[in-house]
Amino acid sequence: MSLHGPPYVIGDLAYLPYGAAGLVVLDISDVTEPKPVGGLNFSPPFHSRFGVHGVLPIPDRKIAFANSEDVSYGKGAAPHASIVDISDPANPWLLSLLPTPEPPPGAPYEDFSGRGGWSGPHNINHHQHHPDVQKQNDLFYVAHFNAGLRIYDVSNTRLPREVGYFVPPDPVRRYGPMPEGELVAQTEDVVVDTRGNIYVSDKNQGIYILRYTGRGKG
Repeated sequence: MSLHGPPYVIGDLAYLPYGAAGLVVLDISDVTEPKPVGGLNFSPPFHSRFGVHGVLPIPDRKIAFANSEDVSYGKGAAPHASIVDISDPANPWLLSLLPTPEPPPGAPYEDFSGRGGWSGPHNINHHQHHPDVQKQNDLFYVAHFNAGLRIYDVSNTRLPREVGYFVPPDPVRRYGPMPEGELVAQTEDVVVDTRGNIYVSDKNQGIYILRYTGRGKG
């Protein structure tokens, strides 16, 4: 169990993605002596080592987004990208799961766990209180390793739906040791600026700059 993605401080509360320990909420009114307030464990049933890799609380909507990181090459328990109710920080509970990405038509694999490389969500559009990063609204962006960038409409937190994606071509040159084995696209991180530009990084082929047109999947 270990703190993995960035913690978020909202007032006197800190929301932490604590790996196999799940989502942890601390009272930091006295930063020299933080106290546990509540939490939500995702492991089991989901992937355990990084059961919660990232968390993004949206206090105005009384929700948080949370996701795991699966490093099992699709051979372990399922990963997740979730929406959590944090109206009572002492008792967070699961609202919904974001849909699992589906391969594009004609893909030579039935699902992304069989594509090669790591699969499942990795990072989200963390604003980190930065004025030039788009704040969370009805669109939610997830870097989904070998499934590329996935965009979700989360206006209905009980029924999130995928509304767009971008799967980059597989790299033709290796610049680092990951992924082990077959060289496939591995979308690592995503950040969206206030102009609507989407920046996604890949382990072996740098950064793509995109825009979402609102035309649905494609």
